[in-house]
Amino acid sequence: MERPVRQAYLDMIAKQVGLVLRGHGFKRSHGTFRRISDAGHVAIIEFQGSTGSWGDTSLFYVNLGVATPSWLDWFQERLGGNQRDRPTASVAQWWTRLRAVSRHSDGFDRWAIRSVEEADVCGAAVVGELSERVIPAFDTLLAHYTQLDEALTDGRVDELAASFDARPPDPLNGIDHFRRLDHPYVAWMLSRRPVAIE
Repeated sequence: MERPVRQAYLDMIAKQVGLVLRGHGFKRSHGTFRRISDAGHVAIIEFQGSTGSWGDTSLFYVNLGVATPSWLDWFQERLGGNQRDRPTASVAQWWTRLRAVSRHSDGFDRWAIRSVEEADVCGAAVVGELSERVIPAFDTLLAHYTQLDEALTDGRVDELAASFDARPPDPLNGIDHFRRLDHPYVAWMLSRRPVAIE
């Protein structure tokens, strides 16, 4: 039998969060929302329940990630799987967890719902964070990674260092997996360039 607070958490994702994210172009698959552009750029929002949940408390994380299609191709070539169609935040170029606002935090960076009635209020806080902070950050970060990919596609490696230095501010304090010239992704991208025929 489903715990009432757990069910309220699931309803919050399906109804409150899902409604807003659909308006931003995201599609849901279970607890994961993905926005994949026509060019293949992806933004990911994953709701991950915590095993620390109990009785009247439902704890969860909100994992975030963005990646360009080339990055997903590189990851897929290395690890297999279906990274292009069903990417997860863990394979993204940039990844973080959305820090819980104080009212809905368990003190360990997890979001917490402590009653059925609190689920709607927590959902409103999550939606506010996603709409006001996360989605704008996604767009800025994807523009940055697209610029890096374009430089690599054109063979303009000498521009990368300046582009790394010009990385946009990250209000979410994420982990940037592509920020150095010796990253294996650079060599992989350059190896895909057509060979000039003289």
